[in-house]
Amino acid sequence: MTTIKYSLPLLAALIASPASAELYLEAAFESGGDDLRTTSSGDSVTAGGGIKGAIGIQNRIGDTSSLRLALGYMFDSVDASNGTADISTLTLDAVFAHSIGPHTFGVGATMHMGPEYTEDSVFISTTVDFDDAVGLLLQYGYHFTPGMEVGVRYTDLTYEINSFKFDAASIGIYISNGF
Repeated sequence: MTTIKYSLPLLAALIASPASAELYLEAAFESGGDDLRTTSSGDSVTAGGGIKGAIGIQNRIGDTSSLRLALGYMFDSVDASNGTADISTLTLDAVFAHSIGPHTFGVGATMHMGPEYTEDSVFISTTVDFDDAVGLLLQYGYHFTPGMEVGVRYTDLTYEINSFKFDAASIGIYISNGF
């Protein structure tokens, strides 16, 4: 039932009229989730963290709201003297955004498709393919100028493989060309 509830914004964004669609670009840095690997110097790879780039469409609904649908790629990596570890995933975000003056509030869903953790060190060489995950996305953005939005985002997400669960929730900052 939870997956269906979070998937409804994705479906709504897909059926929105493409005639009013505008290009949507986004860059983000997100931090959080369970540590998957930590080096002796304190650097770590987390289930929910990383750098993200996304491209998609934004369909306006009147003058103050929009539906955003963006496909992205998020990754994080750490290099140490005895090996490397990284995590990567494709993301699909669907957000209903409502603006009040220069402030934009968004709620929606995110889907992480094919999350993959890879480690290659003197101790182990492995790849872990997590199940696809769907989660809640909340965001707040501020428009410094028309067409440039800077904001913060919270994502509530869990990665799973077999019966093991990893917290992939994150808090991040983003910059986009949202209206």
